[in-house]
Amino acid sequence: MSDIIFLIFYAAFSLLSSSPSGYDSMPLNYFEYNRGISSEVIAKLGVYYPGYYNYTFHDVIMTDLSLFPDQTIFADAFFEQLFTGDIVNMIKAFTEPYYGIRFYHFRRNLPNFGWGVEFIHFKVFLPSGTQQTVHITGTDADGNDVDFWAPITDYITHVNISHGVNHLSFSLVYRLMLFQTEKIPQGIFQPYVSGSFGICIPHPELYLADIGKVAYSYQLGFPNFGGGLNLGFRIQPFRNFAFYMEYKFTFTYLLDMHFDNGADGKFTASFITNHLVWGMSLNF
Repeated sequence: MSDIIFLIFYAAFSLLSSSPSGYDSMPLNYFEYNRGISSEVIAKLGVYYPGYYNYTFHDVIMTDLSLFPDQTIFADAFFEQLFTGDIVNMIKAFTEPYYGIRFYHFRRNLPNFGWGVEFIHFKVFLPSGTQQTVHITGTDADGNDVDFWAPITDYITHVNISHGVNHLSFSLVYRLMLFQTEKIPQGIFQPYVSGSFGICIPHPELYLADIGKVAYSYQLGFPNFGGGLNLGFRIQPFRNFAFYMEYKFTFTYLLDMHFDNGADGKFTASFITNHLVWGMSLNF
C-alpha cells in the first residue's frame, strides 16, 4: 500500500514540477489586455472652497457602470460597430469603462518571479438622482466646526471620475508553472499573485450646488496615488497565447485635485474597489 501511495505522489510531483528541455527557450515577456467589472465603492470626498466651506463627505456610495456601453461581459458592441463603420464606439467597446494593459517580464534564472508595468482605467459615479444622506464634517464659511447629516445633493449635485481613475503602476508577480510540457515549458496552468503601486491620473467632474461646475480636467499630481493586489490564474493552451482571470483589489487616494473654474479650492477622494478581471496574453 505504501508503494502505491509513493507512486501516486511521485507521478503527481513529476507532472506538476517537470523541467522540459524547452525550458531555456521559454517566452519571458507577457503583453496583456483585460476588461473587468467593479464593485460599488464607499468613498470619502473632500471639498475645500474658500468663502463657502471645507467639508468632508463620509461613506458616499458610488458606482462604476462597468458594462457600458455594450452591457455584456464580452465586448459584443465591437462587432456591431465594426460592421457599421463606427470606429469611435468600436474602440469604446474595448475601453469603457474598465480596461487594463500591462507588460510582465519573467527572469530566466527565476522564471516564477517577474516584474512589470500596468495601466488600468475604471470609473466611479455618484448615481444620478441619488437620495443619499451622508455624514458631513469640517468647517463652514465662518470657520465654525460642523458635524451633521444631510443629503449630499444639498452640496454636491454631480460628481464622477468619468474619464478614468487611471492607475499607472509598477508591479511584482509570482506564479506557479503547473503541467509543463515540451511545447509549453511555462506551464499550461499558472496561478499567480501580484502587487502594484504607482501614480493616479484622475479626470474628475464636480458640480457644487449653487455654484456649478468647478472641476473637469485630467489632473496629474504625485499626491494622487494608488495600487492593488491581484490573485488569479492563467490558462496557456498555446506556447505564445494565454487567457487569464483574476480578482483585483485596488486602493485609490486622490489628494491633489484642483478646481478648473479659476477659483482657489481643492477636491479630494479616497476609496477601495474590488474588480473581477478577464483578459488575454501574448507571450514572446
